[in-house]
Amino acid sequence: MKLSRLRLSAVTLALLSAAACSDKAKSRAATDSALAKDLALAGQQTAQPTFQDTSIAPAPTQAARAKQDAPAPVRARTARQPKPAAPQRVAQTPVPAPVPAPAMHIPAAVAAPIHGEIGAGTGVALTSGSKVCTSTNLPGDKLVATVNETVTGSNGAVIPAGSTVVLEVASVTPGQNADAAHIAFRVRSVVVNDKTYNVAADVAPTTPLEKTKVAGSDPNADKKKVIGGAIAGALIGQMIGHNTKGTVIGAAAGAAAGVAASKAGEKWEGCLPSGAALRLTFNSGLVMS
Repeated sequence: MKLSRLRLSAVTLALLSAAACSDKAKSRAATDSALAKDLALAGQQTAQPTFQDTSIAPAPTQAARAKQDAPAPVRARTARQPKPAAPQRVAQTPVPAPVPAPAMHIPAAVAAPIHGEIGAGTGVALTSGSKVCTSTNLPGDKLVATVNETVTGSNGAVIPAGSTVVLEVASVTPGQNADAAHIAFRVRSVVVNDKTYNVAADVAPTTPLEKTKVAGSDPNADKKKVIGGAIAGALIGQMIGHNTKGTVIGAAAGAAAGVAASKAGEKWEGCLPSGAALRLTFNSGLVMS
């Protein structure tokens, strides 16, 4: 039973295959027959020249229609090209940024400093720091005086009290009488806060000089001059008058001459004591910085 069934299935399959093959053959024959007819018609048509102004495109032939009706060729898929790998970044040594050049500092225009000034004609009261005498000091000797009161000028110029003034002995004159003795001074500089300023100024003592008579080597020299003059006068009077009256007159005249001689030989010393007052007067302005 089984064997007969198997045979029957094989026969059926064979018949189906034969039928399929005959259908394929018929379709191929029909296709070939249509193609042959188209080719024959194409060969029978001849090209006719046309004289129209506008050209008319010729109708497509059956071959062209066949080409148009033919299915579009299937494009074969090409293998995907591998994507190029992204380039790897190579670590680079960082380049140091350029250091900007230091900006040049251009100082702004500096205004000229304003200097203070003690004006010309300003008077300054001083106190002498040492004793000066006509018999013991010489021109060129120096002494220091002190400013008694603060002196104020323009633009903040100040000579504080206690500042020092350097003086110099200009001349000394010992006199034959008390009124003739004299001492002159000149100003060398003014020292303010340890800064020395050369100045043009006059200075004069306002305290009178202490005047004393200078004693000679022989304390009886004046008496001797008077007596000697009297004797000499008496002798001269006796010789001239040959009498007592002439002698007396001559003696008196001789004594007077002796007194005059003693006065002529006198010397007086003038001294400016320590602590004496002086007055300084500026001849020109003192510019202070």
